[in-house]
Amino acid sequence: MKAVVMTEERKLEARDDYSSPAPEGWAVVDVKAAGVCGSELHFLDGMVPAPFADFVLGHEIAGVVAAAPAGSKVEAGDRVAVYNFVGCGQCRWCRTGHESICVEPRAQLGWTANGGFAEQVAAPPANLIKLPDSVSFEAAAVLACSGMTAVHAVRLAGAELGQTAIVDGVGGVGLMVIQVLAEAGLRVFAVADAESRVALAEEAGAAEVIVLPGGEGYDGLPDRVKALNDGAGADYFFELVGTEASMRGGIRSLGRRGAAVLVGYTEDELKIHPIDLILSEARVLSSVAASRHDLETAIALAGEGKLSVAIDTAYPLEEVDTAIARLRAREVNGRNVLVP
Repeated sequence: MKAVVMTEERKLEARDDYSSPAPEGWAVVDVKAAGVCGSELHFLDGMVPAPFADFVLGHEIAGVVAAAPAGSKVEAGDRVAVYNFVGCGQCRWCRTGHESICVEPRAQLGWTANGGFAEQVAAPPANLIKLPDSVSFEAAAVLACSGMTAVHAVRLAGAELGQTAIVDGVGGVGLMVIQVLAEAGLRVFAVADAESRVALAEEAGAAEVIVLPGGEGYDGLPDRVKALNDGAGADYFFELVGTEASMRGGIRSLGRRGAAVLVGYTEDELKIHPIDLILSEARVLSSVAASRHDLETAIALAGEGKLSVAIDTAYPLEEVDTAIARLRAREVNGRNVLVP
Protein backbone atom coordinates (compact mmCIF):
# COMPACT_ATOMS: atom_id res chain seq x y z
CA MET A 1 0.00 0.00 0.00
CA LYS A 2 0.97 3.65 -0.24
CA ALA A 3 2.27 5.14 3.00
CA VAL A 4 4.36 8.02 4.28
CA VAL A 5 7.13 6.79 6.57
CA MET A 6 9.51 8.66 8.83
CA THR A 7 13.08 7.64 8.07
CA GLU A 8 15.93 7.35 10.57
CA GLU A 9 16.98 10.84 9.46
CA ARG A 10 13.57 12.13 10.65
CA LYS A 11 12.44 12.86 7.10
CA LEU A 12 9.09 11.94 5.59
CA GLU A 13 9.17 9.68 2.55
CA ALA A 14 6.20 8.51 0.44
CA ARG A 15 6.38 4.85 -0.58
CA ASP A 16 4.15 2.76 -2.85
CA ASP A 17 4.97 -0.70 -1.50
CA TYR A 18 4.81 -0.38 2.31
CA SER A 19 3.61 -3.43 4.22
CA SER A 20 2.23 -3.43 7.77
CA PRO A 21 0.33 -6.62 8.69
CA ALA A 22 -2.59 -6.19 11.09
CA PRO A 23 -2.16 -7.79 14.54
CA GLU A 24 -4.38 -10.77 15.19
CA GLY A 25 -7.90 -9.77 16.15
CA TRP A 26 -7.61 -6.23 14.80
CA ALA A 27 -9.72 -4.67 12.07
CA VAL A 28 -8.39 -2.99 8.93
CA VAL A 29 -9.61 0.45 7.89
CA ASP A 30 -9.27 2.08 4.49
CA VAL A 31 -8.05 5.55 5.48
CA LYS A 32 -10.10 8.38 3.95
CA ALA A 33 -8.60 11.25 5.96
CA ALA A 34 -5.76 11.74 8.44
CA GLY A 35 -5.21 15.00 10.29
CA VAL A 36 -1.79 16.66 10.35
CA CYS A 37 -1.33 17.62 14.01
CA GLY A 38 1.31 19.73 15.71
CA SER A 39 2.43 16.54 17.44
CA GLU A 40 3.90 15.41 14.13
CA LEU A 41 6.46 18.20 14.52
CA HIS A 42 7.52 16.72 17.88
CA PHE A 43 8.57 13.53 16.07
CA LEU A 44 10.26 15.33 13.19
CA ASP A 45 12.14 17.63 15.59
CA GLY A 46 13.30 14.75 17.79
CA MET A 47 11.31 15.78 20.86
CA VAL A 48 9.47 12.43 20.67
CA PRO A 49 11.53 9.47 19.41
CA ALA A 50 10.09 7.20 16.72
CA PRO A 51 9.28 3.72 18.09
CA PHE A 52 10.92 1.95 15.13
CA ALA A 53 12.41 2.56 11.69
CA ASP A 54 10.08 3.52 8.82
CA PHE A 55 7.34 4.50 11.25
CA VAL A 56 3.98 5.75 9.91
CA LEU A 57 2.78 8.91 11.66
CA GLY A 58 -0.82 10.11 11.91
CA HIS A 59 -3.03 9.66 14.97
CA GLU A 60 -6.11 11.52 13.67
CA ILE A 61 -7.81 8.95 11.47
CA ALA A 62 -11.16 8.28 9.81
CA GLY A 63 -12.16 5.88 7.06
CA VAL A 64 -14.16 2.86 5.99
CA VAL A 65 -13.85 -0.59 7.55
CA ALA A 66 -12.25 -2.95 5.04
CA ALA A 67 -12.27 -6.04 7.25
CA ALA A 68 -13.19 -6.90 10.83
CA PRO A 69 -13.04 -10.08 12.89
CA ALA A 70 -16.20 -12.13 13.30
CA GLY A 71 -18.34 -10.94 16.18
CA SER A 72 -17.17 -7.32 15.95
CA LYS A 73 -19.64 -4.47 16.37
CA VAL A 74 -18.37 -3.01 13.10
CA GLU A 75 -18.34 -4.57 9.67
CA ALA A 76 -16.92 -3.94 6.23
CA GLY A 77 -18.34 -0.75 4.76
CA ASP A 78 -18.94 1.07 8.05
CA ARG A 79 -17.79 4.69 8.17
CA VAL A 80 -15.69 5.14 11.32
CA ALA A 81 -13.40 7.37 13.32
CA VAL A 82 -10.42 5.65 14.95
CA TYR A 83 -9.75 6.08 18.67
CA ASN A 84 -5.99 5.73 18.79
CA PHE A 85 -5.35 4.61 22.39
CA VAL A 86 -5.18 0.84 22.86
CA GLY A 87 -5.18 0.23 26.60
CA CYS A 88 -4.46 -2.96 28.47
CA GLY A 89 -8.14 -3.25 29.40
CA GLN A 90 -7.26 -4.53 32.86
CA CYS A 91 -5.86 -1.65 34.93
CA ARG A 92 -7.95 0.65 37.11
CA TRP A 93 -7.81 3.42 34.52
CA CYS A 94 -8.97 1.31 31.58
CA ARG A 95 -11.74 -0.22 33.68
CA THR A 96 -13.03 3.24 34.61
CA GLY A 97 -12.94 4.68 31.09
CA HIS A 98 -9.62 6.53 31.24
CA GLU A 99 -7.72 4.66 28.55
CA SER A 100 -5.38 7.55 27.77
CA ILE A 101 -3.63 7.12 31.13
CA CYS A 102 -3.45 3.31 31.03
CA VAL A 103 -0.47 2.08 33.05
CA GLU A 104 0.52 -0.62 30.51
CA PRO A 105 -0.88 0.49 27.13
CA ARG A 106 -0.70 -2.00 24.29
CA ALA A 107 -0.32 0.65 21.61
CA GLN A 108 -1.07 4.20 20.56
CA LEU A 109 -1.69 4.56 16.84
CA GLY A 110 0.53 7.24 15.33
CA TRP A 111 2.76 7.25 18.43
CA THR A 112 3.93 3.72 19.24
CA ALA A 113 2.17 1.84 16.42
CA ASN A 114 1.71 2.73 12.77
CA GLY A 115 -0.79 5.48 12.16
CA GLY A 116 -2.95 6.89 9.41
CA PHE A 117 -0.54 8.47 6.92
CA ALA A 118 -1.23 5.47 4.71
CA GLU A 119 -3.93 3.89 2.59
CA GLN A 120 -4.83 1.49 5.42
CA VAL A 121 -4.47 1.31 9.18
CA ALA A 122 -5.10 -1.49 11.68
CA ALA A 123 -6.97 -1.00 14.96
CA PRO A 124 -8.93 -3.07 17.48
CA PRO A 125 -12.62 -3.20 16.49
CA ALA A 126 -13.56 -1.61 19.85
CA ASN A 127 -11.57 1.48 18.85
CA LEU A 128 -13.72 2.13 15.78
CA ILE A 129 -16.60 4.53 16.31
CA LYS A 130 -19.33 4.71 13.71
CA LEU A 131 -19.97 8.08 12.10
CA PRO A 132 -23.25 9.84 11.38
CA ASP A 133 -23.76 10.50 7.67
CA SER A 134 -23.57 14.24 8.39
CA VAL A 135 -19.95 14.02 9.64
CA SER A 136 -17.34 13.99 6.86
CA PHE A 137 -14.21 11.86 7.01
CA GLU A 138 -12.07 15.02 7.15
CA ALA A 139 -14.03 16.34 10.13
CA ALA A 140 -14.06 12.96 11.85
CA ALA A 141 -10.28 12.63 11.61
CA VAL A 142 -9.81 15.94 13.39
CA LEU A 143 -12.46 15.08 15.97
CA ALA A 144 -10.37 11.97 16.75
CA CYS A 145 -7.75 14.27 18.26
CA SER A 146 -8.70 17.92 18.60
CA GLY A 147 -12.39 17.29 19.21
CA MET A 148 -12.03 14.61 21.84
CA THR A 149 -9.16 16.50 23.50
CA ALA A 150 -11.36 19.57 23.86
CA VAL A 151 -14.26 17.60 25.33
CA HIS A 152 -11.93 15.85 27.78
CA ALA A 153 -10.21 19.06 28.94
CA VAL A 154 -13.51 20.85 29.54
CA ARG A 155 -14.94 17.88 31.42
CA LEU A 156 -11.80 17.50 33.51
CA ALA A 157 -11.90 21.18 34.49
CA GLY A 158 -15.52 20.94 35.61
CA ALA A 159 -16.46 24.07 33.64
CA GLU A 160 -19.97 25.32 34.39
CA LEU A 161 -22.65 27.47 32.81
CA GLY A 162 -22.09 31.20 33.31
CA GLN A 163 -18.37 31.01 34.06
CA THR A 164 -15.56 32.64 32.08
CA ALA A 165 -12.68 30.91 30.33
CA ILE A 166 -9.54 31.96 28.47
CA VAL A 167 -8.45 29.75 25.57
CA ASP A 168 -4.83 30.40 24.70
CA GLY A 169 -4.22 29.41 21.09
CA VAL A 170 -6.55 29.51 18.09
CA GLY A 171 -5.30 26.40 16.29
CA GLY A 172 -6.95 23.04 15.67
CA VAL A 173 -7.44 22.16 19.35
CA GLY A 174 -8.06 25.72 20.51
CA LEU A 175 -10.94 26.20 18.09
CA MET A 176 -12.53 23.02 19.43
CA VAL A 177 -12.08 24.07 23.06
CA ILE A 178 -13.73 27.42 22.29
CA GLN A 179 -16.72 25.66 20.73
CA VAL A 180 -17.15 23.14 23.56
CA LEU A 181 -16.95 25.88 26.20
CA ALA A 182 -19.41 28.10 24.34
CA GLU A 183 -21.79 25.16 23.92
CA ALA A 184 -21.52 24.56 27.69
CA GLY A 185 -22.60 28.16 28.33
CA LEU A 186 -19.30 29.82 29.26
CA ARG A 187 -18.09 33.25 28.16
CA VAL A 188 -14.87 32.65 26.24
CA PHE A 189 -11.88 34.94 25.76
CA ALA A 190 -9.60 33.63 23.02
CA VAL A 191 -5.93 34.58 22.79
CA ALA A 192 -4.56 34.66 19.22
CA ASP A 193 -1.10 35.41 17.89
CA ALA A 194 -2.34 37.23 14.77
CA GLU A 195 -5.26 39.34 13.57
CA SER A 196 -5.86 36.76 10.85
CA ARG A 197 -7.15 34.32 13.48
CA VAL A 198 -9.70 36.65 15.05
CA ALA A 199 -12.54 35.73 12.71
CA LEU A 200 -11.92 32.01 13.26
CA ALA A 201 -12.10 32.44 17.03
CA GLU A 202 -15.27 34.52 16.82
CA GLU A 203 -16.94 32.03 14.50
CA ALA A 204 -16.10 29.28 17.00
CA GLY A 205 -17.92 31.19 19.75
CA ALA A 206 -15.37 33.46 21.43
CA ALA A 207 -17.00 36.49 23.02
CA GLU A 208 -13.72 38.44 22.86
CA VAL A 209 -10.40 37.87 21.13
CA ILE A 210 -7.14 39.19 22.57
CA VAL A 211 -4.40 39.47 19.97
CA LEU A 212 -0.78 39.12 21.10
CA PRO A 213 1.16 39.57 17.83
CA GLY A 214 3.76 36.86 17.38
CA GLY A 215 2.94 35.44 20.80
CA GLU A 216 4.52 38.38 22.61
CA GLY A 217 3.03 40.34 25.51
CA TYR A 218 1.75 37.69 27.92
CA ASP A 219 2.87 39.80 30.88
CA GLY A 220 0.01 42.13 30.02
CA LEU A 221 -2.60 39.39 29.64
CA PRO A 222 -3.97 39.60 33.22
CA ASP A 223 -4.78 43.30 32.84
CA ARG A 224 -6.40 42.77 29.44
CA VAL A 225 -8.58 39.99 30.80
CA LYS A 226 -9.66 42.07 33.78
CA ALA A 227 -10.51 44.97 31.47
CA LEU A 228 -12.93 42.68 29.63
CA ASN A 229 -14.30 40.99 32.75
CA ASP A 230 -15.38 43.78 35.11
CA GLY A 231 -12.02 43.81 36.86
CA ALA A 232 -12.04 40.10 37.69
CA GLY A 233 -9.83 37.26 36.55
CA ALA A 234 -11.19 34.28 34.61
CA ASP A 235 -12.50 31.04 36.09
CA TYR A 236 -10.47 28.89 33.69
CA PHE A 237 -7.40 29.15 31.50
CA PHE A 238 -6.90 26.50 28.81
CA GLU A 239 -3.26 26.45 27.70
CA LEU A 240 -2.53 25.29 24.15
CA VAL A 241 0.57 27.34 23.28
CA GLY A 242 3.03 25.89 25.77
CA THR A 243 5.60 28.60 26.31
CA GLU A 244 6.81 29.56 29.76
CA ALA A 245 5.47 33.08 29.24
CA SER A 246 2.04 31.92 28.09
CA MET A 247 1.62 29.47 30.97
CA ARG A 248 2.67 32.02 33.58
CA GLY A 249 0.57 34.80 32.04
CA GLY A 250 -2.47 32.56 31.93
CA ILE A 251 -2.19 31.48 35.56
CA ARG A 252 -1.87 35.11 36.62
CA SER A 253 -5.02 35.89 34.63
CA LEU A 254 -7.14 33.62 36.83
CA GLY A 255 -9.58 34.84 39.44
CA ARG A 256 -10.25 33.37 42.87
CA ARG A 257 -10.21 29.55 42.78
CA GLY A 258 -9.54 29.63 39.06
CA ALA A 259 -8.08 26.64 37.24
CA ALA A 260 -5.34 26.51 34.62
CA VAL A 261 -5.67 23.48 32.36
CA LEU A 262 -2.43 22.54 30.57
CA VAL A 263 -3.18 20.73 27.31
CA GLY A 264 -0.47 21.46 24.72
CA TYR A 265 2.77 19.48 24.77
CA THR A 266 5.85 21.59 25.41
CA GLU A 267 9.55 21.43 26.21
CA ASP A 268 9.31 24.63 28.28
CA GLU A 269 9.25 24.47 32.07
CA LEU A 270 6.58 26.17 34.13
CA LYS A 271 8.22 28.58 36.59
CA ILE A 272 5.93 30.51 38.88
CA HIS A 273 6.04 31.67 42.49
CA PRO A 274 3.75 29.61 44.76
CA ILE A 275 2.18 32.81 46.09
CA ASP A 276 0.58 33.31 42.66
CA LEU A 277 -1.42 30.18 43.40
CA ILE A 278 -1.81 30.21 47.17
CA LEU A 279 -3.45 33.59 47.78
CA SER A 280 -6.26 32.93 45.29
CA GLU A 281 -6.42 29.15 45.79
CA ALA A 282 -5.78 28.70 42.08
CA ARG A 283 -5.34 25.21 40.65
CA VAL A 284 -3.11 23.84 37.90
CA LEU A 285 -4.52 20.81 36.08
CA SER A 286 -3.16 18.77 33.22
CA SER A 287 -5.10 17.04 30.48
CA VAL A 288 -3.80 14.39 28.09
CA ALA A 289 -5.78 13.42 25.00
CA ALA A 290 -9.11 11.82 25.88
CA SER A 291 -11.15 8.70 26.53
CA ARG A 292 -13.16 6.80 23.93
CA HIS A 293 -16.29 8.28 25.52
CA ASP A 294 -14.94 11.79 24.89
CA LEU A 295 -14.52 10.96 21.19
CA GLU A 296 -18.02 9.54 21.07
CA THR A 297 -19.29 12.80 22.58
CA ALA A 298 -17.35 14.93 20.09
CA ILE A 299 -18.76 12.94 17.18
CA ALA A 300 -22.29 13.20 18.56
CA LEU A 301 -21.95 16.97 18.96
CA ALA A 302 -20.67 17.26 15.39
CA GLY A 303 -23.54 15.11 14.14
CA GLU A 304 -25.99 17.49 15.81
CA GLY A 305 -24.29 20.50 14.24
CA LYS A 306 -22.99 21.76 17.59
CA LEU A 307 -19.29 21.19 16.87
CA SER A 308 -17.70 22.09 13.56
CA VAL A 309 -14.23 21.46 12.19
CA ALA A 310 -12.20 24.08 10.31
CA ILE A 311 -10.38 22.29 7.48
CA ASP A 312 -7.71 24.40 5.80
CA THR A 313 -6.48 22.14 2.99
CA ALA A 314 -6.71 18.46 2.03
CA TYR A 315 -3.49 17.08 0.53
CA PRO A 316 -2.68 13.73 -1.11
CA LEU A 317 -0.09 11.62 0.71
CA GLU A 318 2.59 12.70 -1.74
CA GLU A 319 2.22 16.33 -0.63
CA VAL A 320 2.74 15.69 3.08
CA ASP A 321 5.86 17.89 3.12
CA THR A 322 3.76 20.87 2.02
CA ALA A 323 1.24 20.22 4.78
CA ILE A 324 4.02 19.95 7.36
CA ALA A 325 5.84 23.07 6.11
CA ARG A 326 2.68 25.17 6.32
CA LEU A 327 1.99 23.82 9.82
CA ARG A 328 5.51 24.71 10.93
CA ALA A 329 5.15 28.22 9.44
CA ARG A 330 1.87 28.69 11.36
CA GLU A 331 0.00 29.29 8.11
CA VAL A 332 -2.79 26.80 8.77
CA ASN A 333 -6.23 28.08 9.75
CA GLY A 334 -7.76 25.09 11.48
CA ARG A 335 -6.33 21.77 10.36
CA ASN A 336 -4.69 20.28 7.28
CA VAL A 337 -5.59 16.69 6.42
CA LEU A 338 -4.09 14.01 4.21
CA VAL A 339 -6.49 12.13 1.95
CA PRO A 340 -4.97 8.85 0.66
